[in-house]
Amino acid sequence: MNNILNTELDKFKILYPNTEFYFFEEIDSTNNFCKTLAKEDFSNPTVVLSDTQSCGRGTKGRSWTSPKGAGLWFSILLKPNFPPKFLGSIPLLTATAIYESLSEFGIKSSIKWPNDIFIKDKKVCGILTESNLSNNKIEYLIIGIGINVNLSLNDFDPELQDKATSLKISYNKDFNRFDILNVILKNFNSLYYKLTDDKIKCIIENYKANSCVLNKKVSLHYNNTYEIVTPIDVMNDGSLLVKDTNNKSKQIYSGEVSLRF
Repeated sequence: MNNILNTELDKFKILYPNTEFYFFEEIDSTNNFCKTLAKEDFSNPTVVLSDTQSCGRGTKGRSWTSPKGAGLWFSILLKPNFPPKFLGSIPLLTATAIYESLSEFGIKSSIKWPNDIFIKDKKVCGILTESNLSNNKIEYLIIGIGINVNLSLNDFDPELQDKATSLKISYNKDFNRFDILNVILKNFNSLYYKLTDDKIKCIIENYKANSCVLNKKVSLHYNNTYEIVTPIDVMNDGSLLVKDTNNKSKQIYSGEVSLRF
């Protein structure tokens, strides 16, 4: 492991003494490594970060570009003590924590349901959550996060260059990846621990205030179909309430929305 990673690893172990940290120069996928750890008898929260991933994954099995040292590619492994009913709100909670963290660096962003972070009309961050339940108990929760920090335009595949961006491209300067990671962990911990129905309600209100899709026409992809809808609310369970072109309302629990159609 290079000197920068070693130095930062030592810092984070001091800052978060009750959290396990694994920093790699290269790994196939930080989520995959967390799944391996989850099969063991882990108890402490765990953060796995890599300078690059050879098989980074996004939602729906899409590959995630993660060039070496240019972004934050990390996963958080947790053993939740809250009931499964709260699982649907975790992607929104995470997106809210990242939105708030970027704001502390003067970065103006917005959230696209359920858990993408956008700068203007381009994606800068994606979140992939995975969990395992047994006997109505959450065995583990993995939250994979990819943030395009210091990528240049040429780091993106040509087909993504008009859809994705980085903090560097948007603000014409480099950012310290580990400063951003520290603030994200701080804000995430503040929201995640001691979850209650009332706390989730407050988180969702904050999430909605920074949504880029509410009350706008979007293309909704779900159940292998596309339709034009208008999102009108986000529910406390993480679902999206939409109104279709016939003015009929329905709740969407899993799907993808796009402002480009």
